[in-house]
Amino acid sequence: MSAFHLETTDQVALVRLAGELTIEEASALQVALRTALRLPRDLVLEPAELGRIDVAALQVLLAAARTARSVRVAPAPAPAWTAALERYALGAVFATT
Repeated sequence: MSAFHLETTDQVALVRLAGELTIEEASALQVALRTALRLPRDLVLEPAELGRIDVAALQVLLAAARTARSVRVAPAPAPAWTAALERYALGAVFATT
């Protein structure tokens, strides 16, 4: 099972993160986000079910955030998400809405 699920509309690319999002999934995530963000869209992340995230996956999400029109993180992110943002000082990029 994938650690992410991507849904797109004309305006939004919604990424649900669950389980372990690590280097093994980073390439697939990168391809999916590049495709989704070819058109100008907002990036919305839902990391409520995330158990673990590594730096490779964070780098992919950071690159996507730079491409997207705007970035939002759904409320109540998992502790693994919060810890990773604190560890790498990415809280300003991925602010919870």
